[in-house]
Amino acid sequence: MSRRTRNQSRPGFTLIELLVVIAIIAILIAFLVPAVQKVRAAASRAHCSNNLKQIGLALHSYHDAKRQFPPSDTSKKTGKQHSWVPFILPYLEQAPLARGYNFDRNWYSASNNKAVRTQLAIFQCPSAPANRTDSTITPNAACGDYAATKGVSSQLVQLGLIAPTNLRGVLVKNRGTRILEITDGTSNTILVAEDAGRPFLYLAGRSQPTGYAYGGPWADNLNAFYLNGSSSDGTVIPGPCPMNCTNDREIYSFHDSGANILFADGGVRYLHTSISIANLAALITRAGGETISGNDF
Repeated sequence: MSRRTRNQSRPGFTLIELLVVIAIIAILIAFLVPAVQKVRAAASRAHCSNNLKQIGLALHSYHDAKRQFPPSDTSKKTGKQHSWVPFILPYLEQAPLARGYNFDRNWYSASNNKAVRTQLAIFQCPSAPANRTDSTITPNAACGDYAATKGVSSQLVQLGLIAPTNLRGVLVKNRGTRILEITDGTSNTILVAEDAGRPFLYLAGRSQPTGYAYGGPWADNLNAFYLNGSSSDGTVIPGPCPMNCTNDREIYSFHDSGANILFADGGVRYLHTSISIANLAALITRAGGETISGNDF
């Protein structure tokens, strides 16, 4: 057989065959991209959950040392304005930062500028925009994505959305709380929840270019909040929407259909947005006497 004959017996791809191959590759990519996104979302959610577990360990270490959890925030009534976070810095392997933080001055004072500008990776959910700062009070104050739940707003009772009960949470203003005061049970009571994205305002998954959400800096005494709920679009507070409708001092995450929550026993659970405002309120109160089954959240 001649060289010419051998070459003619091995033709290249036709245009139609090439287009078929390209179409197959495009279909494979179309299937692959959502799968990769799901894996990344799951990894971010797991990372966020681990952050909260570490924060839970720090809160319990503080309780072991002080025989109480720290206050959710302090006010000028008791001295100076601080959030709960500076109290647990030594238990988060942040001893140098804790030594540089001055409790004798407000969190936003000049003597605390260097400390509060420090970005704390453990307080940042990887699904939220990274390394955010707030300059409205203190220049470039570092923000976080987790907040203490102080309790439940009495407005929800007035609206008939929840029953009258003891509305206090675990971490409360100006005083510590002992585990023995959590009579609803530590596994049924929330300590800290996601409130991601602050100081930027998000309503129902959409960033609001001109909006502002208070309490973003981890040292800000406005970090902790009372559950108010909102309308489904997040524009009206209070309301029946339990989470992910507004991050204006409400539970809010960048995860799909729920948020990571730290409970008083140190466990972290993922609560779905389908939870009712009444059941979420019952989980936040520490001594409300409510009965909640595992199927309710």
